[in-house]
Amino acid sequence: MRPEFQAGDILVACDNALHVPAGYLGHSAIAVDGTYMVEAVLTFPYIRLVPIDQFFSDHRRMAVYRARDSRAGAAAAAFARWYYEQATRNYEQGKIVPPFSFSPAIALSDPWTSVYCSKLVWLSYYYGAGIALPNDFFLFTPEDIAAAAQSGEYLVTVYKHPEFQFVLNT
Repeated sequence: MRPEFQAGDILVACDNALHVPAGYLGHSAIAVDGTYMVEAVLTFPYIRLVPIDQFFSDHRRMAVYRARDSRAGAAAAAFARWYYEQATRNYEQGKIVPPFSFSPAIALSDPWTSVYCSKLVWLSYYYGAGIALPNDFFLFTPEDIAAAAQSGEYLVTVYKHPEFQFVLNT
């Protein structure tokens, strides 16, 4: 099933491109409209705008979460699009900013020193909508997004594959 997407919807997979077994390390992206999403990936360009259908092609075990407040979702999506555009300008000028990195030494709120998939989602909600999605350890992970949706404070579940689950609560 493919839901109708809204700006700010968060796509989360419990599998990944690193071939780590499903449930241990996932992937996430943010919809900027009903057709496109912005994601951070391991290969250059690190921030990219691609069709949402690609997420469905790449990830079977996935969930879709939506901001409880549609204005917050729209604001997060606007930030994600702006971030993609700025990163693209940087890359075109020969600046690799932001680079893809999981460094725990870099503050989650630092948008330009490093980025990874779920940090991009966190930054979009933090700077776009003023919402600091909660995380339980030093990195903000796709599992943290799923946990935030379970609490229901900021996010609600739109779709969840029956086999979607994280093995570790990290």
